[in-house]
Amino acid sequence: MNELEAFRAAARKKGMPDGTIERWLRLARPCLSLNRDGGGPVAGYFGGRPALPSSAGWPERHVHLASIELAALPREGVDLDLPRDGTLVFLAVPGPVTMVGRVIHVPAGAAVAEAEPSDGGYERFPLYAAADWSLPEEPSDSLAYEQAPAAEEDAYSEIVWDLGYEDRSGERVVLLGGYGTSNTGGLGVPVGPPETDVLLAQFYLGPDEVGDDFETDLATLYFMITRADLAARRFENVSLASDFHG
Repeated sequence: MNELEAFRAAARKKGMPDGTIERWLRLARPCLSLNRDGGGPVAGYFGGRPALPSSAGWPERHVHLASIELAALPREGVDLDLPRDGTLVFLAVPGPVTMVGRVIHVPAGAAVAEAEPSDGGYERFPLYAAADWSLPEEPSDSLAYEQAPAAEEDAYSEIVWDLGYEDRSGERVVLLGGYGTSNTGGLGVPVGPPETDVLLAQFYLGPDEVGDDFETDLATLYFMITRADLAARRFENVSLASDFHG
């Protein structure tokens, strides 16, 4: 069951009229869930040693989270203006509330070498891509938002929050695109105004992925970029925020 189907079922259970449900579903955006298991294509790898150009060097104190192969992504599964090929390498400085990270785009055909993380890195495993849909927790986070009565917006947000919480207990490791999900750390979803900013990727990191490096049962990391920087491939301008659960 994808997020649209799950929202529709939960909303009907709460007695929300079908017309209201369909109006809210117009806010949905396609996204890709990158999971430990699944029947979709292998879209990259979590952990291990990334392949980087020699000019990139190894950023001090960073760990390699994942490398995503752009040509392997189902193109209809995400509405981000991503490069058609090459690899996106995600790195971060571990910690409970880290705000330091990098994304490096390695073009297809670039001369690369296997980098050596300073701490040996995390266990490597494949990430399988599954197409899904993403709904914003706050309706105003969508470019398609039209104001509705406060009670309707509250009912909508309550349903989306519950669905997001359920997602975090599954096998998802990375959400590529979409709106993102907040958690009980209190940060919410830190993406800026939808007119200018988008979520590039959100990581769901538990002990099975990163041990105790992030000092929490579950850390969520948000890699964000402006629409202009994404279109210009200025991945060096990506910003990072993190939140915790537990």
